[in-house]
Amino acid sequence: MGKKIEIEDDCFAPRRYIFINYSGPDPFAFARLERKLLRPIFEVSSSKIGEPRWMWDWTGDPIQFYLHWIIKKPMSRFTTFWYSIRVVGFKYKTKNEGKFRMEIEAVARHKFEADSKLKRLFFWIYWYLFYARIRQRQLELCKEYAERFINKIKEMYKIGKIGEE
Repeated sequence: MGKKIEIEDDCFAPRRYIFINYSGPDPFAFARLERKLLRPIFEVSSSKIGEPRWMWDWTGDPIQFYLHWIIKKPMSRFTTFWYSIRVVGFKYKTKNEGKFRMEIEAVARHKFEADSKLKRLFFWIYWYLFYARIRQRQLELCKEYAERFINKIKEMYKIGKIGEE
């Protein structure tokens, strides 16, 4: 294994996360439509979407849930976008109403193999001449994909303005 040059950018900089709070009918709707929402919005196959946590507690009233999705979107030989979507909420059994809080994180990771001084020198020349501009465009694109998802959730639940923390 050689040395690597790794750069990680938050796509929502200077913030790291965007939060969506919802209170109203059918807070589970996006969970049922998860595959229909995530695949076309982020333009990835099912193999690029992971669910490290998917927890429901049906025993009490209200029903509580915690969902976590990770989306990996390769963009170039050097760059991959990573999206993390976490949701915590509940729904009452007697009526189809509840609340959730969604946390969305978007990160662009740039990795370059640089196992010799010559490769590192070529990388910095390449960076200076080309990649710095390409990277800025990729960060805009990373944010655009996340905003597409946010806008779809806002449209789905008729949410006006979202809070930024």
